[in-house]
Amino acid sequence: MNDASGDKFHISLKLGDGSSNGTDCFEWWCFQYDTLIILEALAMFLCLVGSFGNLITVLAILFSSLRFSVNCILIGSLSFAGFLYCSLIISMQAVIFHRTSHKIPHDFCSAAGGIRYTLTGVIMAHLAVIALYRFLNFVYINTYRYMSEKRQLIISLVVCWLLPCFFTIPPVVGVWGAYQFQSQILSCTFAKSADQSNRFAMVTAGFIIPCVFIIYCYARIGCTAYSNFKHVRRWQGNSSKADTIRISTMMMFIFLIFFLGTFPFFVLHVIDKEFKHPIHHIWTTMFAWVMYCCNPVVYTLMDTDFRMAYKQVFMRNCKKNAMQAAGTTRATSV
Repeated sequence: MNDASGDKFHISLKLGDGSSNGTDCFEWWCFQYDTLIILEALAMFLCLVGSFGNLITVLAILFSSLRFSVNCILIGSLSFAGFLYCSLIISMQAVIFHRTSHKIPHDFCSAAGGIRYTLTGVIMAHLAVIALYRFLNFVYINTYRYMSEKRQLIISLVVCWLLPCFFTIPPVVGVWGAYQFQSQILSCTFAKSADQSNRFAMVTAGFIIPCVFIIYCYARIGCTAYSNFKHVRRWQGNSSKADTIRISTMMMFIFLIFFLGTFPFFVLHVIDKEFKHPIHHIWTTMFAWVMYCCNPVVYTLMDTDFRMAYKQVFMRNCKKNAMQAAGTTRATSV
């Protein structure tokens, strides 16, 4: 009996914060070595796959005529945000799973939480802006042409990257809400003791409202396409209209994947603020990570231009003069 107690105390020291203060570990994961190893392996795998896939997408757009398409520019910016998330946030989480500590420096965790939710907001903002451009391209073509001008496009990209900071920076500096390491779920997230209004504002303005807006845009596109279905013969030979529907369908799938991946995560963070069900927080987080890695797969399966661009990257045969091919690819017309 004494030997068993001594072993338990020794393991508690080993799983502590690495210091010699003898702090015990009382979390559910303290002696779940196999579970932690699996979580670490999954995080590392998703980090590598997500980073590689999103980076290849960015390179494929940069080194092909896709970079002259407004929609592909937005997709490239979206993929770069996904690359940052996978390479920074998921890799950091893998280190936390490996370290198995119930104490993380406060300043580090505040910065990590800020970056994490900022990138999530950036991805959501990109999906909303892409839906807006798809909607304008299909319904209000003159407005789309105006929004596709260089100045308006740059403004749209800047808004996508800076707007989420309005909600995520205040908790970092402790002005409105706070981020804290929650040992129950081994993650830097919203602090239970801080003002919860920031959490609800972030979920509402950063997730619910954009989702409603995106659903509206794609619903309008679907209704317009259906109403014109009787005149489908008029579309014969109109590759621009057909490409608009194809690209809109692809981006709708991208949004649905993101929605299905992040909806359980955000709902659970609102309902279970005390982290009484930590295992659910972990699996919903990892499910969202899987969705972040799926975008390149959708591009490959649904778009011929992306398949050609990926092939150019892998074959190291990037076009020397992409301007010459700008008129031959369907993507440049949408």
